[in-house]
Amino acid sequence: MIYFTDQEIDDLLIEDVPYFDLTTSILRLENKPAKIQFFTREDTVLCCTEEVMKIFNKVGIQTTLFTPSGEFIGKGIKFFEGEGLAKNIQAVMRASENLMGFASGMATRTRLLIEKAREINPAVIIATTRKTIPYTKKIALKAVTAGGAIIHRLGLSESILVFDNHYSFLGGLENLKKRISEQKNLISGKIITVEVKNAADARLIADAGIDIIQLDRLEYKEINMLKKEISDINPGVKIAVTGHITLDNVEDFTRTGADILVTSWPYFGEPSDFMVTVAPIFDIY
Repeated sequence: MIYFTDQEIDDLLIEDVPYFDLTTSILRLENKPAKIQFFTREDTVLCCTEEVMKIFNKVGIQTTLFTPSGEFIGKGIKFFEGEGLAKNIQAVMRASENLMGFASGMATRTRLLIEKAREINPAVIIATTRKTIPYTKKIALKAVTAGGAIIHRLGLSESILVFDNHYSFLGGLENLKKRISEQKNLISGKIITVEVKNAADARLIADAGIDIIQLDRLEYKEINMLKKEISDINPGVKIAVTGHITLDNVEDFTRTGADILVTSWPYFGEPSDFMVTVAPIFDIY
């Protein structure tokens, strides 16, 4: 579970309603009972419905229909509904639609990517990077996990991923191998990943006692050959691949035999398309 605090929910609401809803106030709709309903306009993996229910609770809207994050539903389905005062529904409608649409778009893209890859290799892992849109990380993490991916790195504090901008300070990969050997007993079982940009470096680091070799922007054929060569050197090391993996090329990357495909692609794209209706429960004027 990814937990959103009350303050985060408040900030989301205040961003859109810093003081009050002028339109609803001028039209004197405040105390009229109303219903809000959300429908899909396309096949969608839902995400952040739990947070919208929290938004509703904050302003006294009763959730009368709820569908959890991670559910895949078809086009034209009503998946969320609430009842309350018109002033409260109008105030939170856009923030609720934006949050669910943005997150569900990411979750849906993630699912599409995974489905396409696993048609080729059912065991392949799709992992998403930390290259999220600033200030959206928690939403993004919830969305890609709802879509079925794993998180490549939550942040710098919980994983060891060595890039060339690290080992260049050590004088190269040979010295990195020595440093790993010296420090391995201090890392408390953490997985060690080293990224390389060519086949020679991949072969060199394969027997260093690391867990994952991450190949950056190599050609498909080269990845396929390296997978076999590195398995001969160290059968226990896994191959991760990164570098502009998208829905258009994920099948080609999967055919290389890589164990893990690392991508930022699900984060960027259109939100899921929802229809939102708001209507009075009693037609009193």
